[in-house]
Amino acid sequence: MFCIHFSNRTEAILFYNAIVSEQKLWIFKEHNDGFDVRLMNASLSGAAYVEAIRAFLQVIRKRKMLGWMEGVLKHRYYYEDAQEIQRILEIGQDFEDKPPTGLHLPPIYHYLRAFIQDYLIARSLVEFDELSAACLQSVHESLIEYTGKIIDEHKQEESYQMLVDSWRHRVHHKDTGVQLLHLLDDGRLTYYHDEGNPISESETKLYMKQYPDDCIAHLPVEWPVTPALAHAPDELIIYSDETDHSNLELLMNIFEEKASWRPKSQFPFKMG
Repeated sequence: MFCIHFSNRTEAILFYNAIVSEQKLWIFKEHNDGFDVRLMNASLSGAAYVEAIRAFLQVIRKRKMLGWMEGVLKHRYYYEDAQEIQRILEIGQDFEDKPPTGLHLPPIYHYLRAFIQDYLIARSLVEFDELSAACLQSVHESLIEYTGKIIDEHKQEESYQMLVDSWRHRVHHKDTGVQLLHLLDDGRLTYYHDEGNPISESETKLYMKQYPDDCIAHLPVEWPVTPALAHAPDELIIYSDETDHSNLELLMNIFEEKASWRPKSQFPFKMG
């Protein structure tokens, strides 16, 4: 017989429910001093061994990892603000499934799997709390590195938000004399004056010089968002049938109530 003892009922149930193909061989027992999940009439080998490793990883992912990261944030990186800690943990959760391209995170779950595989060999009883503590100790340095990279992403996110805020401040407070611009999404984004003539790159460069601002000084003129920031109109009308265009969503976020979104069929000027 092989037995895992849990002090926490939720963790015991989560482990038990994670045992799928071999669940008929396992039983759940509740005691005064905790909870047991037992493998009856069989040793921990073959499919049962594989299922147990997978179940342990699932419980650790769902019940332990965020707490471990929070501990690193507080005691290694000295974070104190609860909202900031929560945001970093949210980024960490997002990156578990799909880290950004180019971001190389330590393979913590690979290390955990290898450790658990070795830990379970030749054991008939496992105390889950002891296993968890041993797992944390085994990956602690990698967890510090992992958390550090999540912090770096958080700082980049903060910097980007500050930049967006500065763009928003410009378009709401910089008076360039431009009352209305039309933006057509027709495969590419083209800006038009209210008279119907398209805006040229030279005009955008001129406005960047005439109404200088550090927040737009180094933006490429060819970036589709730059003309709107340079001209900073009192009103921006976007004509597009796309609902998930990132640059258009960014413009709506920057211009807020100064921007409106209409279907392409309402574009008032002749195209081409």
